Amino acid sequence: MHNLHFAILSTLLLGAAQAAGAADAPQNSSISADDGEKQLAQTWSVAADARIEIDNVRGSVAVTGWDQPQVQLSGRLGSGSRLEISGDPQHLTLQIKGSRDRWFGGNGPGSDSDLVLKVPAAATLKVGVVSADANVSGLHGKSLDVSGVSGNLTLASDAPEIDINSVSGDVVFTSSRPNPNGRAHLQTVSGNVHAHGLGGRIKLETVSGDIGLEGGEAQELETGTVSGDAKLLVTPGAHARFSLSSMSGDIRLHLPQTLSGHVEAKTFSGDIMSDFGKPHDSVHGSGSSLDAHVGDGDAEIRAETFSGDVELRKQ
Repeated sequence: MHNLHFAILSTLLLGAAQAAGAADAPQNSSISADDGEKQLAQTWSVAADARIEIDNVRGSVAVTGWDQPQVQLSGRLGSGSRLEISGDPQHLTLQIKGSRDRWFGGNGPGSDSDLVLKVPAAATLKVGVVSADANVSGLHGKSLDVSGVSGNLTLASDAPEIDINSVSGDVVFTSSRPNPNGRAHLQTVSGNVHAHGLGGRIKLETVSGDIGLEGGEAQELETGTVSGDAKLLVTPGAHARFSLSSMSGDIRLHLPQTLSGHVEAKTFSGDIMSDFGKPHDSVHGSGSSLDAHVGDGDAEIRAETFSGDVELRKQ
């Protein structure tokens, strides 16, 4: 009799544990917070390499990678908001909308929503925010695509394909190791761009913000600013092509002492300071130029400004 009771109890406990850990596959549904904010606590079973898309107009989005084939959602849904859920185990979409029409025809959310998610580390992630911050860490899926308007984007990922766009918010991106075959494009309008650990093909752009890069080996590097400064520390690959430009901002590029290739720099009214060759002042008017060959490599390094300075230094 004792053994029978033990077997029954074990079966019940096992069933309860399985039920607690179980998660349903995503399906089309919605959660509304019409009259007051609502706490979120949902879990869905997804593929380890699922595509996850998240859109939030105001508030915040925080995503962390983990080793479970599940998406776990917590946080809060703001008053006057609705969370639309759609997809399947291969593709899950979460979108925050207004739960009712607002004045002047608007139908956006009435207050902030904060979404906190755990997703498979190998998932492909796309995040869109407006007046919201986004924070992503611990992902190494096929790609990471994040866009924002006025919020700050703080991102850490080893995904081989990176696309980050911001209007007035800052972008801070970190990779744990440079990927020689990776591709990254980070751009803002009035925000700053700071990137750490990038490699492969890199493109960094901003209008009035500053650019900072501490990278590994790069085969392609393209940077562009209008009034912002660029401070770059990176190692050119064997056949690298670097193209750096600014209108009124300064460009400071730190290169290895063992650099081997062609270095060229031009300014219209700025100065050039270089540890690789000697700059020459323009014969006709202001400005300077530099054209130097270092070693016998075929790397091409070009930097050009209109009224900013160019500084080429050994690391």
